[in-house]
Amino acid sequence: MCFCFKKVDESLCNVIFLGMCFMILFAADFTLANMQKTILSSIHDEDPNFTVEGYTVLGVLYTVFSVTLWLGPSIVALCGIRCAFIFASIGYTFYIIAFNMEQAWAIYSGAMLCGLGAGILWTAEGKYLVLNSEGKLMARNVGVFWVFFALSTFYGNIYTYFELEGKKYIDRDTRRLVVYVLTGISSLSIIMFMLIRPAKKEVEKSELETEDGPITALKKTWSVFTTKDMLTLSIMFLYVGMQQAFVTGIYSPCVGFTLKFGDASKQLIPLSGLFCGVGSLIGGSTQILMSDKINKYSFGRSTAALVGFVSQLIAFLLIFLNLPNSSVFNNTEEEAIIESSIYIALLCSILLGLGDSCYNTQIYSLIAVMFPKESAQSCALYTFTKGILVSTTFYFSNHVGLHKQLATLATGAIIAALIYCYIDQKTVKTIRDKKKLQEQPDITEPDQLMTPA
Repeated sequence: MCFCFKKVDESLCNVIFLGMCFMILFAADFTLANMQKTILSSIHDEDPNFTVEGYTVLGVLYTVFSVTLWLGPSIVALCGIRCAFIFASIGYTFYIIAFNMEQAWAIYSGAMLCGLGAGILWTAEGKYLVLNSEGKLMARNVGVFWVFFALSTFYGNIYTYFELEGKKYIDRDTRRLVVYVLTGISSLSIIMFMLIRPAKKEVEKSELETEDGPITALKKTWSVFTTKDMLTLSIMFLYVGMQQAFVTGIYSPCVGFTLKFGDASKQLIPLSGLFCGVGSLIGGSTQILMSDKINKYSFGRSTAALVGFVSQLIAFLLIFLNLPNSSVFNNTEEEAIIESSIYIALLCSILLGLGDSCYNTQIYSLIAVMFPKESAQSCALYTFTKGILVSTTFYFSNHVGLHKQLATLATGAIIAALIYCYIDQKTVKTIRDKKKLQEQPDITEPDQLMTPA
């Protein structure tokens, strides 16, 4: 595929192949994250001495992930983008296989290794994406990447959906088979990352990159973080972290724990994850088709991001009505405010995925314009700040009911939308003013200093 795009657009070829690598890796990771709480609960049902909590494991993973992001730019500068991708994918693979050991030490160790890999992976991804994207092509390339990334929710979840058919509880043989299949998928991504090509800009500026070592990269990260606009955006990033935890690791288990859905409740876990992917695919592909308009109009990015925030607000309201408050903890027969509907549950999955894709792509587009020379640092800070709230959300999900979580998310969505629009329009105005200043004629010539009588 790379060779057929080479003559047309080498950078687009690189972005597509990067998307394919992430599609394979996260086909395994997303499926496991979706099933993790349920898998660990089923192990506890068979062995009461096994007390590993699914949300806590995810919290540990994202805590290590957040800390690693501060070192991510330095590690990428030291070992290079390709090696960073390979190491990170190995970490994800070890994490998946650890679940078949069914030992607390193995699962927590795997979570920490995966968190370390994730911090490096997303720093390298942001840098590679920016290096392959000129200013006006950023929205298109992020959209292309996001479409492939969204497709990752399909393959593993489709397999798991059929594997769990008719199962109200997940037995040991089924768990092991699922984990082995996901490990094989994740291992394939390691091979694919070995084949990834360097970005054109990376080749052209190789000498410059070698001078920009780990210490310099760390200093740049801090200098970007302390800017006023980045600190303001960090408030919005916190909401993105909360909703990411909810979308990727909390909502689908809530659907599966709602026994009012009948014997199909466990099958709805991968199906919910798959429909989240459908929403992400709709959001990403729509933004590709409309990338020219998004770039053309001053409110383009803000409008696309607002579509995402509104979609999720609608989803939060419907989930509040459709799922019982205790479904976040374990299997429950509790009734929701309305009669629980599978169709509403899956519609909410689509809306959550749509919202997530809309403002994630627009956030990357915005920070690429704001910090074009600090791509690795700005992307690392985005994922760092987001990761703090992902881990925190998983920790408190063990103790806070679903309805309180939804109220918090809805409030955060409104605040985040206001902040995004404010910073985006401020950035648009700054760029416009710079262009006007550059186009302004030189008034130092005598004839230009003369004024009409």
